[in-house]
Amino acid sequence: MLAAHLGIRWLKRRRAAWLALAAITLTVAVPVVIVDLVQGWYRLVAVNARAYEADIVVQPRVAMQGLRDSPDGRWNIQHVTGVAKLAPLVDSWAILSRTGAGDDLRGNIPSQVQGVDWALDVQLGRLDPAILHPQPILELRAPPIPVDERGSGFVTPAWRATTALAGLHLACAIGGLPAALPPAQRPRPGVVCGRELLFPHGMRPGETIQLALPNGSGGTVGRVTAEISDTIGTGVLEIDRYLVIAPLPLAQRLAGMQAKGDRQARVSSYRLATDGSDIDEVAANVAKATGLRALTWRDLRGNMVKMMEIQRNLFTVCMIAIQLLTVFVIYAVFSTMVAELRHDIGVLRGLGARRRDLAGAFLAAGLACCLGGGLLGWGIGWGLLGLLNPLSNAFGFSLFPESVFYTPQAPTSFDLWIPLLFIGSMTFIGLLAVLLPAWRASRVQPIDTLREGGG
Repeated sequence: MLAAHLGIRWLKRRRAAWLALAAITLTVAVPVVIVDLVQGWYRLVAVNARAYEADIVVQPRVAMQGLRDSPDGRWNIQHVTGVAKLAPLVDSWAILSRTGAGDDLRGNIPSQVQGVDWALDVQLGRLDPAILHPQPILELRAPPIPVDERGSGFVTPAWRATTALAGLHLACAIGGLPAALPPAQRPRPGVVCGRELLFPHGMRPGETIQLALPNGSGGTVGRVTAEISDTIGTGVLEIDRYLVIAPLPLAQRLAGMQAKGDRQARVSSYRLATDGSDIDEVAANVAKATGLRALTWRDLRGNMVKMMEIQRNLFTVCMIAIQLLTVFVIYAVFSTMVAELRHDIGVLRGLGARRRDLAGAFLAAGLACCLGGGLLGWGIGWGLLGLLNPLSNAFGFSLFPESVFYTPQAPTSFDLWIPLLFIGSMTFIGLLAVLLPAWRASRVQPIDTLREGGG
């Protein structure tokens, strides 16, 4: 109790102690802000990557062969314990170009074409309405594409008009009226493109494109023509800049996987949703039951998420290294305190104060300074984080580049472990800095201070 009382009393009466408090506060507040932002970015990437991928993807052992898409094959997979839903996928890389480019594929756009069954993918939760219809620009706050400028999934505006016209023909026929309207030409199939695939190349929904899959010898495996129906924004830039989602039959024709003669149509893989069971266990069950490869979403997108985790850890280590610089400030402040209090320490020693009490007083002062500055830095750090997005909205611009963070707001995080980590490391560093001044204070001799005072 004596040590704590003396330490707090000395700390409050010395102006130099405020310098140590300010240094500790800043070296907690700044790391809290920076690492919380990196942690928010990491969580955003992890959530978006997880949301776009299915729980498990089932592939053949040799990817080029594909899987025969048959009712029996789907039944064998879907009835494995833990599997709730299944959707087929055709996945291939192709060259995208505007119509009219002919056979010259030079300078055209590489794209990842995914053929899906729209209804089944919706059941998997992949095609959430919230990620559809974004404007194909990097202004992420822009409103969605108006209904009259886009389709509905694979149903293009031209298909809507054709369907309405067919309905009018049918109504005329039922009503006994002559069909006064000419028959409409069959529209192109619709595809949904990643938002960042369109904007850099000046394309918009409603335009007609051609997709070609080269065969490596100057020709093509398949070539299809389609109309851009809609856009999708998954929240991951590296997906949105290449993605083309096409109807399953169209993608099968592009990849040469369509049914021919007695050969069944094939797919690249099946996407699975679990019933809530552990996905690693379900993947092992699927692989054992079917003899196919079963990859979890972490196997497919884990490297991207892992890279963000590594970056967060590197930032954390760098911030702790910066905190080490406060050793010199704290050491200088407490060494000055020992020198200024040398006479008082000698008097206390003469009155019977033990050496450990005097050393404990300086350690208590250091502990109070570190904890007080750490808590103050925590409050300042979280306060700044809480102001980032309101300030961004108030001034109407993003404080961070949307093309990097891919979010209209700063991806803040308020994880408790971050401030506690930096307060703990700062307290450890501060106590190390106080050890030598505390030891010097405990070695002061009363007779020496009396002689100094007499001189």
